[in-house]
Amino acid sequence: MSTDPSANWTPMTAGQQTTAPRCVNCGNQVTRQFARVFGDNRDVVHACPDCATYREMKTSDFIPKEAR
Repeated sequence: MSTDPSANWTPMTAGQQTTAPRCVNCGNQVTRQFARVFGDNRDVVHACPDCATYREMKTSDFIPKEAR
């Protein structure tokens, strides 16, 4: 553990961007595992539980045909 007083941890504010994937339909942040399971071949999430049902996500109705 560092004892340097200038090395303080500062949490991110709401306005800062992260590298976590986001739903392209509504913009909500999702986990990387969710993107692997419910995303397209590039792990892009076209629908999440906030804007679609799991049944819709499993049938890939939100994925554009050119991205399948």
